[in-house]
Amino acid sequence: MNLRVVFLLIPILAVGCRAAAPPKTIRLPAQISEASGLSISGNEFSWHNDSGDGPYVYVTGKTGAIIHRDTLSATASDYEDVARDNNGNLYLGDFGNNAGKRTDQRIFRYHPDKPGTDSIVFTYPGQNGGGRDQPGNYDCEAMVWHNDTLHLFTKDQLFDKGKFKTYHFRLPATPGRYVAELVDSLHLPRRVVTAAAYDAERKELVLTAYNFKFLAGFWPSSAASLISITEFPQGHFLRGKVRRRNLSWFWPTQFEAVDFYNEQWLYVGSEGTRVRKHAVGKRKKRR
Repeated sequence: MNLRVVFLLIPILAVGCRAAAPPKTIRLPAQISEASGLSISGNEFSWHNDSGDGPYVYVTGKTGAIIHRDTLSATASDYEDVARDNNGNLYLGDFGNNAGKRTDQRIFRYHPDKPGTDSIVFTYPGQNGGGRDQPGNYDCEAMVWHNDTLHLFTKDQLFDKGKFKTYHFRLPATPGRYVAELVDSLHLPRRVVTAAAYDAERKELVLTAYNFKFLAGFWPSSAASLISITEFPQGHFLRGKVRRRNLSWFWPTQFEAVDFYNEQWLYVGSEGTRVRKHAVGKRKKRR
């Protein structure tokens, strides 16, 4: 059976009391073959696949076994990230726009214990669906919820087409139609953003980011980082203190999912490539 494996990464010691270590190894079933988003609540891990799957959220335990699958009353174009609010609602971001042709980005809100799915429909300022080279046609793979607001962090283009900048947009976390509000931007040298998570108690935002290129025109090569941002003004995440840590393995890897497990540990997940299977790494938070 095609399995997805969770590997332990080398921990970095944190200050203070140590919390119980999360699972060292988790194997996920073939249904979660291309995990693109992760939300952790207690010992339940909620995953969704990238484009190509249905409107599903898979909930697993610490062993990786599926507890249940939630089916949303929604479409499934290109799911890229998931966030959770303080009431247990999940927000599933259907806003992948790699070609820059979309004008119908949606975020679906639902509660696992309640029927129905709500929609948040939005565009970016100046968006016209004319391609990534035109202003306003952003791609996005990273989202967090905080204070009744959804915060989106865009993904720039690779292969020297972009400037390695991420833009921070925000939206109300309530159903409706909106034009996303631009808040800030941040230059991340040689990195594009692919996932986000926020620890409200410790006021820390983390982003996964990577770069991909072909060496000698044919050999795939990538490098990935975990970006930690702290000490920012209220609501302005990208104005804080930025720390960057290496996440790369030897083989090309694109990290697509991240969330905090507890006050010391977080998980990062990667999609598969032609030369590397899917994987998720457990990493200790920097303090």
